[in-house]
Amino acid sequence: MGQEHAAQGQAQLKYVELLLRKGMQEEARARLEELVRQEPPVAAACYLLAVLKGEDGEAREAAELLVKTLALEPENTKALNALGAVLRQMGQLERAAAAFTETLRIEPGFEEARINLALLLKEGVRLTEAEALLRLGVELAPGSVRLNYNLANVLHAQGRSLEAVAAYRETLRLDPDHLDARQNLLFALHYSPRFGRREIYAEHLKAARSRPFRPARQEPAARPHPGDRIRVGYLSPDFRGHAVASFIEPVLRAHDRDRFEIFCYANVAAPDATTERLKGLCDEWRDIHGMGDHNAATLIAGDGIDILFDLAGHTSGSRLPVFCHRPAPIQVTWIGYPDSTGLKEVDYRITDALADPPGADDRLHSEWLLRLPRTFCCYLPPAEAPELAPPPCGVNGHITFGSFNNLAKVTPEVIALWSRVLRAIPDSRLLLKAKPLVDHGVRGRILAGFTEHGVAAERIELDQGQPGTREHLEQYQRVDIALDTFPYNGTTTTCEALWMGVPVISLSGDRHCSRTGASLLTNCGLADLVTTSEAQFLDMARQVARDHVTLREFRAGARERLRRSPLLDAAGVTRELEAVLTGLWATSRRP
Repeated sequence: MGQEHAAQGQAQLKYVELLLRKGMQEEARARLEELVRQEPPVAAACYLLAVLKGEDGEAREAAELLVKTLALEPENTKALNALGAVLRQMGQLERAAAAFTETLRIEPGFEEARINLALLLKEGVRLTEAEALLRLGVELAPGSVRLNYNLANVLHAQGRSLEAVAAYRETLRLDPDHLDARQNLLFALHYSPRFGRREIYAEHLKAARSRPFRPARQEPAARPHPGDRIRVGYLSPDFRGHAVASFIEPVLRAHDRDRFEIFCYANVAAPDATTERLKGLCDEWRDIHGMGDHNAATLIAGDGIDILFDLAGHTSGSRLPVFCHRPAPIQVTWIGYPDSTGLKEVDYRITDALADPPGADDRLHSEWLLRLPRTFCCYLPPAEAPELAPPPCGVNGHITFGSFNNLAKVTPEVIALWSRVLRAIPDSRLLLKAKPLVDHGVRGRILAGFTEHGVAAERIELDQGQPGTREHLEQYQRVDIALDTFPYNGTTTTCEALWMGVPVISLSGDRHCSRTGASLLTNCGLADLVTTSEAQFLDMARQVARDHVTLREFRAGARERLRRSPLLDAAGVTRELEAVLTGLWATSRRP
């Protein structure tokens, strides 16, 4: 009877598969429900019905069916991996990790389960464990694109940009059309001083020639007749609680709606309160998340956009391939990326003469550089920011330096210079704050970097960060002087430090990402804090650290200084931007 029961079950399953191929979902589900209710139930039917339930968002029912599957077939690795995925979706992360781990115990070569577990570890900032898991996977399957790509992401999350670059390049050797690996490589190149500007620009041009940026030619969508106002579109994945929102929100608020009609194209996977606030600052809001590139381009063209802005460049969630369909007659990149896109379809890049001095910068861009008269951006301080407090050196009796930058910016070269600063200023301390510092391996690597340069570990405080904006900004009350990173300066972190009354010493270099500090500080009347050599950086740190009276005065007057600066002149900067856009539109309409 057992063999006969199994044979009948297999015949029923083949019929279910036929129904699914024909798109007869309801009848297929009904047949599967019958097979699941049988005694004993058909394991394969439990699994297949669980998959269908999961696709429909019925996670709890899917989990119950997968548990039933595993009761019948304890070593069914597909079911174990699927159970892990469903449990993760339900927020039961420890049980999900256990399911993925058991899958790999039974079948070490199960690539999807290995990646699922690595992603779970990465999200939990267990980066060292995720790295070890992925490295073992690469040993087992060196030709795996997905394993190499995820390893690169974990290395980059740890701040190991050089190793991440090598892993992204290996991914692209295996799959030259891997868009995310290509864009992540371009971004990662900016973090280390070992990559020259010409090499980085050449990589951007190489990316522009790759398949994702060369879509099949299609008839351009019809554009409606232009109206009285210039239609401006802003496309971004960062219309949410993200640094970019702090720089685009003041512009959206200040736009002259009598002359400009504003459209926002949001590639946002998880909208939040910031998303809702930004929705109220434009004339039309379009959600393009999950929409194909050509369809998104058709939508934009159908809206009759005159000038389309990219606000992400080659960063996570970017939709630059949309621009390759040329949905708008004028296409511009701004704010979200510190370099050229490399794409001939992007016509202009907005900057200023401090961040991109005329000359070599123009020759290393595929776009025309448009320099705003004062600053390339304006900043909106967080409403949750706490009140200013006196610098902590008054109570501590010693200077505390600090950096809250992305850990990828804290390169071996940065650690070497900061170590010189700490050695030069007796009893000084350094507070580093970044989310990856919760990981023991990352902490050990950073501390080892300082001890190698003669700085005792007890002089370095590593903070994993705080979840809320107010709590994050309160940590600046523990810092006397902020040290900027190089060659990739801070942007949001510099603005936040200045708003919290903390002076920022910056080392300026030869590219936009290493001149952001020069632009921000100069526009705030703090050009003296911009240095051009490591020796100057060290001297400035000494000078600022020994003048406690000036530190107190600086902090007391910090916000008024910023309020008077171009950096917080949203109306003025937006008028300057609008003058540029009006000129572009007038020129484009000449016969």
